[in-house]
Amino acid sequence: MMPSDHSVVTESTRVYAGVRTRELSVDGAGPTVLLLHGYCDSADTWRGVLTRLAAAGRRAIAVDLPGFGLADSRSTGPLTPQFDAFAEALVDAQGPVVLVGNSLGAATALHAASRDRTGRIRALVTLDEPLLAHHLVARLVRRSEFRRFFDVAGALPVPDRMVRRAVALGVSRFVYGRGHRADPAFIATALRSVPNMAAAAARGRDAVRYAREHVSGHGNLTVSCPVLVVHGGKDRIIPVAAGRDLHAQLPGSAFVVLPTAGHCPQLDEPDNVTQLLLGVLERAGNHEQAG
Repeated sequence: MMPSDHSVVTESTRVYAGVRTRELSVDGAGPTVLLLHGYCDSADTWRGVLTRLAAAGRRAIAVDLPGFGLADSRSTGPLTPQFDAFAEALVDAQGPVVLVGNSLGAATALHAASRDRTGRIRALVTLDEPLLAHHLVARLVRRSEFRRFFDVAGALPVPDRMVRRAVALGVSRFVYGRGHRADPAFIATALRSVPNMAAAAARGRDAVRYAREHVSGHGNLTVSCPVLVVHGGKDRIIPVAAGRDLHAQLPGSAFVVLPTAGHCPQLDEPDNVTQLLLGVLERAGNHEQAG
């Protein structure tokens, strides 16, 4: 369960790249740990890690990405440029940072780090990055937008209570690792994101659109800052092999598998994730002093 964070986590409203969003933050020493969530998720996924970073005396910020949580809706057009512009504005405003992302947030963080020419990103941590998955579902969504399917699905007269039940079950079984109990508070944030069938179809449609914007993965990535690639050993959405492939594409990166964690290690193992981040912060500080 996520520990109580009311005394340490501050919630505010900020604007980055023209997008009004919710920001969760804790005070402490820098560089700022900047936390980006995954698809159909929100800044709430990081509350456990934020609380632990605060206890360790580290400054950290989590935000709702465009179109998720309490952030402004995305505009029409390709999704990736919108996430990228938002992340770049965030880094510009908060840097220097250690940039951390889970799933969609990991892909977005990778893009930001690959374009960073200012050194404002001192280190990068990815958790269960999704774009290098090659299982059957990943291959299928890269072949078609499934427009007709989502149009039909969104119009189905499925009662909202059944959708909410399916969402809660899906989060419990596929987001969390086996043996980890879903936190009711986090389930509530997922239900806010997908309250009905029309919303479920819209989320699915955009997920496929995003995947099709990256049919060749990340291309030739060049990231100059230190990189830690983390993957949940029990991730039932993105296989561990995708994490290994990303590690292989980033010379000099480190790779850690959290054996019992699922697709969101920050939910299953906030203590271990925090310890990994503290280690990255220490190494980033030593690297800066040596430079």
